[in-house]
Formats: sequence, C-alpha cells, structure tokens
Amino acid sequence: MSKRINPKTGGIGQDLPEVSEKITGRGNHPNSKANLNPWEKGESGNPDGRPKKYLKLKKSLDKFGRKTFGQWDIGVSGCDNYKDEVLFQIWSKATKGSISHIKILAELGCLDEEG
Repeated sequence: MSKRINPKTGGIGQDLPEVSEKITGRGNHPNSKANLNPWEKGESGNPDGRPKKYLKLKKSLDKFGRKTFGQWDIGVSGCDNYKDEVLFQIWSKATKGSISHIKILAELGCLDEEG
C-alpha cells in the first residue's frame, strides 16, 4: 500500500478534510455548526444598516453649500448660495444637451410627469 503525497503541501495524507466532507456533507460537520448562533425571529444582525460613506464630507458640503457668495464670487445664475448655483448648473447643462446631466435628472425622477 503506497501513501499518497499531496503535491500542494508536500505532506503525506493531507486530504483529511476531503474525507470528512464526503462523510458528513459540505457544511454539516459538527465542528462547523458548533459556533453558529441563529438570530431570533424579527431580530437583525445589523440594525443600523450599512455604514454611510463620506458622512463627514456630506456634512461639510451641506454646510458650505448654504453659504452665500462673497464679494469676489460671481454666481452665473444670480443664485444666493453655492448649493443653488450647483442645482442651476445641472439644469442649465442638461438643457444644453449634456447627456450626463440629463441622466442625473432622469435617475432622480426630475424629468417625470407630475400627476
């Protein structure tokens, strides 16, 4: 009887997990299930949901967007603050045929008929 050598590890008889898996089935070994604790009905493992990306950046941009233009800032549209200027520019570029700006408005539902 010859011993089998595993070419990946160079060791002898390193195929034990495969044998165990064939006997119990994939994921059904008692050691695999010993550490699992199921959630109770109605309970979530992540109650706050996915963490928000760029939360601090959003807060800073919101704060800055509400600022009014200074003496040397020239708003093209005559808007009072940066946020309104950006919104105006999106609509302005969309009306001039910018596909990317039209897509923004369409995805947000701004071009839908009001009913």
